Amino acid sequence: MLALALLSCTPTAPSGGSCARADLAFAGDVLLHQLIQQDAAGRPEGFAPAFAPITAALSRADVTVVNLEGPAARNIGLGNREIADPGTLYDNRAYTGFPRFNYHPSIAGVLRNAGVDVVQTANNHALDRGAIGVDLTLQALVEAGLPSTGTHARGTEATWHVTRQVSGRTVAFVACTYSTNGLTNGRSQVLGCYENTPSVPNLIQTLADTPGIDAVILLPHWGTEYSARPNARQRRLAQAAADAGATAIVGAHPHVLQPMETLTARDGRQVPVAYSLGNLISSQWSLPNRTGAILYLDLARDEAGRTVATNLRYLPTRVERFAQGGVAVSPAALLPNGPASVAHARQVLGPRAVGLDGCLAD
Repeated sequence: MLALALLSCTPTAPSGGSCARADLAFAGDVLLHQLIQQDAAGRPEGFAPAFAPITAALSRADVTVVNLEGPAARNIGLGNREIADPGTLYDNRAYTGFPRFNYHPSIAGVLRNAGVDVVQTANNHALDRGAIGVDLTLQALVEAGLPSTGTHARGTEATWHVTRQVSGRTVAFVACTYSTNGLTNGRSQVLGCYENTPSVPNLIQTLADTPGIDAVILLPHWGTEYSARPNARQRRLAQAAADAGATAIVGAHPHVLQPMETLTARDGRQVPVAYSLGNLISSQWSLPNRTGAILYLDLARDEAGRTVATNLRYLPTRVERFAQGGVAVSPAALLPNGPASVAHARQVLGPRAVGLDGCLAD
């Protein structure tokens, strides 16, 4: 497969190079449209070749986070009931594309092997297979060794955050969503960004005030699809989250890149916001849709001894469908058509793009 060949030629950073690693990395939406699922069903490696060219870039950080846009619920049909195992990764009954997604649960292990460490499960497609879909998605992630944030299973305590150790610090991740596409969240399994009680800013403040937690990262699923600019609601929540104690805010959902900026919290901290990192993978083919970014950042102490996010940089990515068959996401710099995506990413995100070795290219 060309995807595997691309991975084999990806340059690696010199051992011990200061730019080769990052404390945290964030990528955009894993949006597995019908075409991607059909590709996976047609090969023994399943979904793995779709992510092979980007694995080195995802693995560059101590903890990498992605948004899994939809359930991964084994053998659950559109009626939210278990059906016979179709024996394939795509059958358009158990495993489906837009508008009601459900992915074969093998995607969880593929993401883990691709370098993902935390999965955001709060998004507008979280309830595409109802309450049982949430339960089985979380089960698939646990079986793959992937912690998640933003949803919880029925019969379990509603613990919305997950913590990970990063460079000797305890980092809490909190994901939320603006909507579940009108599907009833009757079991309160999905954390809402705007209507939840307690509110997301209150949850952040509680975590920020908790002894032993050094940093809080908010992962909101928000904004207007296909808009290159954040809306007023995004900006209000971002400022409220920063004021409540968030260390950084990294958004998803618009399926295109949106700008990054730095907010000043009421306690004087500088809090970076990436409003949208676009799609990590999808079969949406316009330049803005197929262009994404992996955001890297490090954690440090400011003069007051508080943990802050520093050294933000990003790697432009691009999704292609290759003549040999198969959709894959790659560092844009590896692809013949990649310069268009690199230029688009720089136009939206500004300088501080990195090269294949993780070092600043600007």
